[in-house]
Amino acid sequence: MMFLTLALLAAAAPDGAHPKWMVGTWGWQNPGERGNDCGSDHTTSYDRNGRYYFIGETGYWRVEGDKLIETMTDDGGTGDPALREEPQARRFKQVKPGVLQLLGENPGKMIKCPGS
Repeated sequence: MMFLTLALLAAAAPDGAHPKWMVGTWGWQNPGERGNDCGSDHTTSYDRNGRYYFIGETGYWRVEGDKLIETMTDDGGTGDPALREEPQARRFKQVKPGVLQLLGENPGKMIKCPGS
């Protein structure tokens, strides 16, 4: 059943849902801070095939307009199991290539790590 769900999630992603500019490893920057998590184990990797990896958590991602949507499939002991299979959307504004300003409840920036 889970494989069917994963296949449906992957098939439901519209064309262009995994843009090249998003593929790679991204670090987090809290408001008012300098630097980011690049080089630590707290980065998130977004693969071209629509998979993401964060510490032990894995799932699917897609971009729809100004929203990054992640659907966790395995909490890996670090994610909230209650959110498994529940799409989580975060609004963003692309400030410049490799920098996303996250809007809403958990503001901050995602910064693409060098070499990714």
